[in-house]
Formats: sequence, structure tokens, C-alpha cells
Amino acid sequence: MNPRNDVRMRFDHVSLAVESIDRGMEFFRRYFPIAPRHEKQVSEQSQGGFLWQDFWLGGAAVELIEELPGRQSFIAQFIRRHGEGLHHLSYEIDRLEPMAAALKAAGVRVVDEHDFPDGQRTCFISPRSAFGVLIQLWQPLDYDAPRPLPPEDGLARFDHVAIAVSDINAAMEFFRRWFPCELLNYPMRSASQGNFVLGHLAAAGFKLEFLRSVGPNTPDDFVRRFIDRYGEGMHHATIDVRDFDGILGMLRADGMRIVGNEANYRGERQFFISPQSAMGALVQVWDGLGGPGAGSE
Repeated sequence: MNPRNDVRMRFDHVSLAVESIDRGMEFFRRYFPIAPRHEKQVSEQSQGGFLWQDFWLGGAAVELIEELPGRQSFIAQFIRRHGEGLHHLSYEIDRLEPMAAALKAAGVRVVDEHDFPDGQRTCFISPRSAFGVLIQLWQPLDYDAPRPLPPEDGLARFDHVAIAVSDINAAMEFFRRWFPCELLNYPMRSASQGNFVLGHLAAAGFKLEFLRSVGPNTPDDFVRRFIDRYGEGMHHATIDVRDFDGILGMLRADGMRIVGNEANYRGERQFFISPQSAMGALVQVWDGLGGPGAGSE
């Protein structure tokens, strides 16, 4: 049973687990053109509760989640095991029940199901079933109600989240089965570095990049190192910016750790903000907006 033709779905946000929302907001405000979405607030929807705040960045919503003082919840467990960093992807769905039922019938592990008094519902697809990615499905009160859209300032584009996997074809097929997807390109060897294979999908309106090691004895096999250390899962987030030099200069002046500052075979410049400087998230930054293939490897 596959409910893709029976339910509607759209991407809502990327979530980062952080030790301090205030520190995270300060980081993103300083280096990227962000716009507010929701102010910091408490959620009691899960065991232990948590703090959250989100903002718009380059056409996508980014959520920061923090442990409530004196509580022990899933955020503390995540940070204790993995450190701060990319935590989950969240999608809104018009009817959750048929999707959850179909997932379970197919053997996909569904966890943390909640029905709320106001009629909203949520559940999560376990990372064990989704190639290391925790995926939230959320049924809002009224899927068709007008919703605020991110501002279009031309200064940044949240291009994609990259997922490190062992079997790229199986991972992409999982998302194509359960999400409305546009195939952007089949898996192919990176033309720039040659040490990894990548493929792209737009899943319910948000671009996902899948990374796989080329194979044994691959030079600088960062995909294999990541999987050996953390398991499959979200590897980095990619943001395309207009003020590349200005952002890079500010980061360097502030002593932030920058790695991989180079150009690809097309001459497009990129660098990475180390997880040590970006709340546990590896952030790839690209120069320019809208060019052919920008931000794709």
C-alpha cells in the first residue's frame, strides 16, 4: 500500500539540536541573512518537553531545539550520543493516518506518535528505517490554511541537506516511494573530487543530496569515515550565498574554523564551516546564486 496519491505532503523545516538556542540564533544572525518565523517557545508535546525557535534562511525554515532546564528528554540523549547538530527533517501532511498505516504495513519503523487535543497529529519515521535520518510527519489543523512564505531577498538559498549512505540506490528509492519526489539526477561519481558518488532528489519540495563512498581504498574517503563514526545520516547542510567573500571574511575574523576552501571544476567557490564552530553542524557555503549546478557537489 502506498498512500502517495492519496495524501498531500510538503517540506516544513530542518531541525538542529543545540545546547543554547540563543547562541545558535546569534550565530545564524551574524553570518547569514535570516528572517524570523517564530519566537522562542516551550513545547510540551513530547516526554520532557523542549524549547524551540525557528527562522527563515534562503527559502527554507530552520528550527533550533534545546533541552528545558532541569529536564531529561530526547535532546539531551541526542547531544550526549552525537553532540549538537542536524537532528531531523520535518514534513507537513494533510492526513497522517493512512501514511502511518502504510509505513507500518511495509515494515517501516514509526515512533513517537502523538494526537493532540486540538486535532493536530504527529509521528516520526525512525532513523533505523530511513538511512539514519529522523523524519517528522506533522498533520496541522488545516493543511489548506494560508501559511507565511519565506521572504525572497536574493541573498541566500538553502540548497540542500546531504545524507551519507552505504547504498545510494536503496536510499533514494526509499524517499521516492514514500515522498512526492522529483528526480534531479541519478547517482554519479563526483566530477570535482572523484572520491564519492552523489545523487539528488527534491522530496516534497526540498532538495536532498545522497552521498556514497566510491569503494575500498578511496583516497580521502570522508563518506566512509563519517558512516564508520556516526552511522548513516545527515552529513551537512548547503547554503548558496550572494556575499560569499563578506561572510567568509567575517567568519575568519571571528576565529571560526573554515575547511575545504576551494573551487570545483566549474570554478565555483565553496568552503565548509566546521561543526566545531556551527553548533555541531557541518555547513557548506557556495559562492553565487542560480548558476548551473550551483551547490550540487
